[in-house]
Amino acid sequence: MTDWIETERTRLRLFEDADAGAAHAWFSDPEVMRFIPRGRDLTIEDTRTRIAGYREHQTRFGFSKRLIIHRETGEAIGDSGLFHLPDGKRIELGFRLAQGYWGAGYAEEVGRAWLGWFDAHFPAEPLFADVHTDHIRSQRVLAKLGFHPSHKELVYGMPMWIYRRGGQGA
Repeated sequence: MTDWIETERTRLRLFEDADAGAAHAWFSDPEVMRFIPRGRDLTIEDTRTRIAGYREHQTRFGFSKRLIIHRETGEAIGDSGLFHLPDGKRIELGFRLAQGYWGAGYAEEVGRAWLGWFDAHFPAEPLFADVHTDHIRSQRVLAKLGFHPSHKELVYGMPMWIYRRGGQGA
């Protein structure tokens, strides 16, 4: 597996410890983290802990959330990737961007890159996504990526739609 996933406008790479400062900008933003079950990071140490969890997941499973880097500027603009849902069985696609990059198609772009990666590495597996029941923008992105609502469930105490990628028994 390569360390980089590339799109037209972004490069996705594994998180490094040194990324905590840049990533804290969106992980601590109340609006960015509004629909995230565990909420925003209050301190830089919270962000370091989050990144350590992503790195551990990468080591254990061979995939995790990655840093999204804007190709033109080299700036970290968000994170996206694959992670296990709390049940430990289902793999979910997730994406999160700093506010300045909302509405510009980045979520769909990195989502498509992850679909290609997932299909190459897990061709027989279903893919899921969890999205807050009120997070209409992310629901629209998931629909563009071929996901459909499957059911609702509580994820870490927050009401979420569980989306399933179409064509796989959705």
